[in-house]
Amino acid sequence: MTQALHNLTFENPYRPLWLRGINWAGETLKQNGISLVNLSEESLLTAASSQTGLSDWGDESFRLPLRILLESLEKDAELNLFGRYFTRKLYIQLLINRLRIQADIKRHPDILQVPIARPLFILGMPRSGTTLLHNLLTQDPTSRWLHLWELASPSPPPEYRNRNSDPRIQKVEKFVRRYNTLAPQLATAHNLNPQGPEECNPLFEHEFASLIFELRANVKRYTEWMETYDMVRVYQFYRQQLQLLAWHYPGAHWVLKAPAHIFYLDALIKVFPDACIVQTHRDPLKVLPSVCSLTAIVRGVYSDRVEPKALGNYWSDRIAKALEREMQFRDSEASSRFYDLHYHNLVQDPIGTVRQIYAYFGYDFHPQMAENIKTWLAQNPQHKHGVHRYSLEQFGLDPERANSRFAKYCEKFNVKRE
Repeated sequence: MTQALHNLTFENPYRPLWLRGINWAGETLKQNGISLVNLSEESLLTAASSQTGLSDWGDESFRLPLRILLESLEKDAELNLFGRYFTRKLYIQLLINRLRIQADIKRHPDILQVPIARPLFILGMPRSGTTLLHNLLTQDPTSRWLHLWELASPSPPPEYRNRNSDPRIQKVEKFVRRYNTLAPQLATAHNLNPQGPEECNPLFEHEFASLIFELRANVKRYTEWMETYDMVRVYQFYRQQLQLLAWHYPGAHWVLKAPAHIFYLDALIKVFPDACIVQTHRDPLKVLPSVCSLTAIVRGVYSDRVEPKALGNYWSDRIAKALEREMQFRDSEASSRFYDLHYHNLVQDPIGTVRQIYAYFGYDFHPQMAENIKTWLAQNPQHKHGVHRYSLEQFGLDPERANSRFAKYCEKFNVKRE
């Protein structure tokens, strides 16, 4: 690590002048007991029903995590005025999506007969190479993967013939441009591509049970509650959404990615008993400051109070607990369903790595796939969108303490220090 990286200091969230003015006004009103944005459960449900004319939510178990999330936002998150507005708009859209998904499934019950055979899941610590691997595996022209544009609005079910012209693409392109003005550093850490592959998280948001909520805001109470929440029902609804998306747009197999799956392997296996799982591994000392930096960038859109040292403590504890739970679960599962991949092997030999994964699980390696991977790598060199700079010191992370906390994980999976 260079001296420049050692001396990095945390940058406060970016704020254009107009946004600083809005948030200043919101803080002034808040101090006088006035809140301009209603984040109550009933106001969100009513708004979604009003905008769609629909009222059937399906299984209403989602209301409990929603209620706890909203309570935590009010007590923990310290949202600014724009953050409250953006959150309300987002949650209403999630509820609208849920109503429309339920309506589609009710109207076309055959959706739930769509097979989800031997899906390939990519999981691991955040920032451990999952995104790179996901992009490489989606170069298989026969595979099916989640596009950002269809995640934003899953209903009506997308059609293969319209995959490049669906009007949702243009809508999401517009959203991404706006979001990048609010968080200009985001592209260096996690570039949003409306037509590219994206994580599964948005589908879990429709149950209000997703790791993405804690990435956006400090929701300590919600996170503590989620650590004990039974995710089987959430994964069942996730599967139904995959069936809906594949109804008129199938593929040979799904390629699905989210580091968050590592937190809930038991539920994933129960709902997808034939799942094929790739777990990525990387030096935790590289992972921790990177995920802290990404969190700081995203939370900066919603709050003016982002505490870097608190993020360091938070993610060290959160990821360590997830790995402990994951290691216990894997000890009880057949090792053959997992393929362990070290980050440095992926970077050194991406095509060879993909071939090994396909051979291990018995997928057919399409003749065009190697050439597609070469093209993608040439068009997407590392740091294409800028260098994502961060350091342990920025987030109060002590190397010796972190090494000790993750020693068992590194020993079990032979993770080398970088």
